[in-house]
Amino acid sequence: MKKNLLITTLVLFSLFGCSNFLDEKNQTDLNTDFIYKTPDGIGFAVTAMYTIERDIANFGSGEGSLPTSSLLGGDDITFTRAGESTGDWSGPVWYDPTKLNSANKDAEGYWNYNYKIIGKANEIIYYALQMDQNNPLVIQALSECYCFRAHAYFNLLRRFDNIYFTTTAITPFNVNDPIDYQPADQAVVMNQIKQDLDFAIVHLSWTTPQVGRFTKGFACHVKALSDMWPINQDQSTIDLNDASAQLDNIINNGPYSLMPEPKDVFMGGQNLNHNESIFVEQWSNQIGGAATNTAGTLTGHRYASATLTRYDKSTVLNGTSASGLITDLEQGGVTWGRVYPNDYLLSLYDKVNDKRFNQYYKQSFTFNNIPVGTPLIRKLIIKSWDIKYLFVNGQPNTNLGLPVTIMQQLQGYGPINAIGKILNFSFVNGDVVPKFMATNFAYSLHPSSTKYFDKWTRDVAFNPSFKDIIVYRLAETYLLGAEVNLRNGNTAKALEYFNKTWVRAGNQAKTGSLTLQDILDEDAREFGQEAFGHRWYVLKRFGLNTMKSQIQTNSGCQYNDNISLYRFTSDMDFYSYLNRINYNNITGTTDISTNTSTAIKYDDARNNFTDSNIRWPIPQSQINAMGGNYPQNPGY
Repeated sequence: MKKNLLITTLVLFSLFGCSNFLDEKNQTDLNTDFIYKTPDGIGFAVTAMYTIERDIANFGSGEGSLPTSSLLGGDDITFTRAGESTGDWSGPVWYDPTKLNSANKDAEGYWNYNYKIIGKANEIIYYALQMDQNNPLVIQALSECYCFRAHAYFNLLRRFDNIYFTTTAITPFNVNDPIDYQPADQAVVMNQIKQDLDFAIVHLSWTTPQVGRFTKGFACHVKALSDMWPINQDQSTIDLNDASAQLDNIINNGPYSLMPEPKDVFMGGQNLNHNESIFVEQWSNQIGGAATNTAGTLTGHRYASATLTRYDKSTVLNGTSASGLITDLEQGGVTWGRVYPNDYLLSLYDKVNDKRFNQYYKQSFTFNNIPVGTPLIRKLIIKSWDIKYLFVNGQPNTNLGLPVTIMQQLQGYGPINAIGKILNFSFVNGDVVPKFMATNFAYSLHPSSTKYFDKWTRDVAFNPSFKDIIVYRLAETYLLGAEVNLRNGNTAKALEYFNKTWVRAGNQAKTGSLTLQDILDEDAREFGQEAFGHRWYVLKRFGLNTMKSQIQTNSGCQYNDNISLYRFTSDMDFYSYLNRINYNNITGTTDISTNTSTAIKYDDARNNFTDSNIRWPIPQSQINAMGGNYPQNPGY
């Protein structure tokens, strides 16, 4: 059925052209009575909307960089690696004031993407409302289009604040009418979002014959999110009671359940339409499963490669011909290396008990290109600065991937006596690559998200992925429920919901007190580098003070020797020590004076974030399209 949805969408898309929503001269193509004058036709038109919705992640399209960089970055738990400092995405993820401005292409792309959906949804709704409202096909089409419109406006409101709002469809009868473009009252926009979702909640079913379509669960979940959104940053506008009702409806009446293990959520293959999923973007490497480029090749998305470190680059082990690492699907396949968990996020996990530390993130890589019978020989002459990562709290560091024999040597030396000693390594295929042996740790061996790991839809040399993308899942429902009940004073129920993900991860059930910071931290552990900007929205929803505090305090690398392998002393100017290390395989020594440019990128979001960055700039191209008088957001 998934295949049928994708093929139907592809066939209809040619009949369902999309133009710039803010173009006043948009001539709507109504060259077929079937699409807009029959219940079957209007149903087909809605199906085609799912192709537009998926466009945001298409690799190589105009908005292709957004989900793999701009929408996944700029928060407190993400390190976005240097590599394209002249690119537009460096603005949103590093808050680079020279890039995050009204000319930013990623901001423009996201604005246009959502208004494209809104424009087409308004159009379908207009014609559906002229049909028989007792026809189930018409009601289904309206329900899904209301979901499309509500979600797109919610995206815009959260990201830009001051948006243009209309529910009027552009038709042949009004296409030349003048339009007064003014920023909407956010309360009016939110009221429409909730009305649209209320209609969908009443009329949609919990399940759908074609996976990937909107359901009652999607409408309830997004309604709860909108209930929890503070209009104009005013926390008094939050509707805790309705949010609680929507979440309880999903939990008590929906067909959903948590997967047994964290890894089961994302590692089930290409198809992620399992019991925990509430809404999943459908992708396929078959016809209709993704966009095509000018050569007619399916493009897929770049999530898998964007979140995987460049382990296969020749820089590993000083760029020698015997680097010992080549691309293979078992370690993630082709890499692009853009979005990683930062030190703060990794420090939040109990590395012994919390399964997510290893199940959601690949912490080490193994040699796979060493000739049989010819071990790869390396050594390390220990310098004083090496002690900082070789030992943690006086004991050998178990997170470096060191062989047992080396760990025993370090145990015998201790931190003080280890300086000047020589560690001799003999590697064969299957051995873990010690993290200090990369010439640039952040570039080559950084811990990477496994949520988009894909060995099912691409071969070893293929960059794009066609693995499904989870947008909303039950784990978020539970954590939202914990927050709602805590804010409402129901600590017992808040703890019950909080423990759903916490205990599944392998932790002992939390008892006693629960704080909003506990929930914020659990959100980071469960949803890091996930969906389309999830964490950024959570921070903003908690308010400017929380967003500013989390980003300015935590997005860089600060010292806490007790809880994190990756955090080191303040005499390193708050830059991660391993990001500055250069291992020389000839001399067998490390040098801490290199790779500072990459290390600095760890701190850019923290150093650059200002109050104005709580929202993105309005694209100048769209201000121009609206007549030039539409006001820019403050600070841009």
